[in-house]
Amino acid sequence: MSPNRRSRGHMTERASVCGNCGATNPPGNNFCGRCGTFIGARPQAEPEQRPIVARPGDRRARRQALIVYAITAFFVLSCVILALVVIIWRP
Repeated sequence: MSPNRRSRGHMTERASVCGNCGATNPPGNNFCGRCGTFIGARPQAEPEQRPIVARPGDRRARRQALIVYAITAFFVLSCVILALVVIIWRP
């Protein structure tokens, strides 16, 4: 293996060379070990931006959740109305 590459599993990183003094620095260093100049991190590849698309199973789960919420809301509303009726028409 060459001296300016370090193995990390299946990936290799190259050593950074300082633009100010020409010193070779280990991979991952952001500053030169000799003169302290900022070498900078290598730009990372941006992750692929994919549109969010609902899967058919997600639609069914959402529909089921909506039904449960509707039944719960109906039950709570019925209880509130019943309580009001009992309070208002109390003999």
